[in-house]
Amino acid sequence: MIYLFFISTCFSVLFFLLLMAKKDKRTDHFFLALIFLFISINSLYISFFYTSEELFYTPLFSEFNYAIPLLYGPLLWFYAKSITNKDYKLRLRQSWHFLPFVVFLFILVLPLWTDYTLLDSKHLGYPLIKLVITPAYLISVLMILRNYRLKLKTLLSYEYRMNHMWLSWVTAGAIILWAIASAGFVYNEMNEVHKTLLYDFYVLSFLGVFLFALAFVAFNKTDIMYNLNFEKLPEDLTEENNESDRTSPEEYGNNKQYEAIIVQLNDFIKKEKPYLDPLLSISSLAEKSGIPQYKISVVLNKVLKQRFYDYINSYRVELVKERLKKGDTEKFSILGIALDSGFNSKASFNRVFKKKTGMTPSQYLKSLLGDSN
Repeated sequence: MIYLFFISTCFSVLFFLLLMAKKDKRTDHFFLALIFLFISINSLYISFFYTSEELFYTPLFSEFNYAIPLLYGPLLWFYAKSITNKDYKLRLRQSWHFLPFVVFLFILVLPLWTDYTLLDSKHLGYPLIKLVITPAYLISVLMILRNYRLKLKTLLSYEYRMNHMWLSWVTAGAIILWAIASAGFVYNEMNEVHKTLLYDFYVLSFLGVFLFALAFVAFNKTDIMYNLNFEKLPEDLTEENNESDRTSPEEYGNNKQYEAIIVQLNDFIKKEKPYLDPLLSISSLAEKSGIPQYKISVVLNKVLKQRFYDYINSYRVELVKERLKKGDTEKFSILGIALDSGFNSKASFNRVFKKKTGMTPSQYLKSLLGDSN
């Protein structure tokens, strides 16, 4: 088991050093680096705690480690906010998120400086507070992730998975860690256990395996550890104060100007077929069509009640259906036809096609062949 302690410490230190060594550090890099720094400190401390023959205790270092878990929730929340918004900055008024950590650290170190004790560190009824505060942040992170995915579908016609895939992994790991810690705490309370950090032992054991998997995802499936440039994204994904959000649907529904824009937009798409570009975004469509982006957003979201992602992919699906009816599968595979029609992955094509038709592409093709017979 000591090897898992070693792995979790090494990987967390490695992540921290890689993030701090980046020349173009962003706010999200800073928060993620802090998370891995504190994980490495916790891992090191718990390693000492379980390998020592006697109860391991070092003034200040031990108290600091008891309080560190109260930082993980806020730091993950700030990381989620910053990775989904390239312009996000930590504001002074948000520093209250770190107040529980500061308060408990003060309570823990107070006996070192005075004869007054506010909390018995032997029991620390405190682990319960750690396990209660963290879920609130995890739920909030899940909501941020959900809203980010929904926002992407109003701006892009393809699935931009890089950031939310990584954030999903980190959040999933945090939820599992919290579940293990909670189960360990309950076990401790129901049994006579001499080492008060028993549940941290199991947490750290899982952490070693999880960080190994996280390293694989980071270096092979995403650009998180490299130079992901948010400027390449066509829009600020968190911008909410645009024209479509400020105006009521009724105003647009009765406006002939926007009815004309719908006709203009549909005509342009049918004639120029911009949906064949697998990386089409609402900003690039606005540039190509000459229709202001906010007007496209208005007619789609408020009038047609569609997200940009669904609107563009409906044209792609229709093109695939048309080519299947023509018998293009004699020369091309279904996936080849889908990629030629603007889809950028098999998974997204299958998902969108079934949503639009109620059938998988293969089932749809079989239905066509059955009708022809």
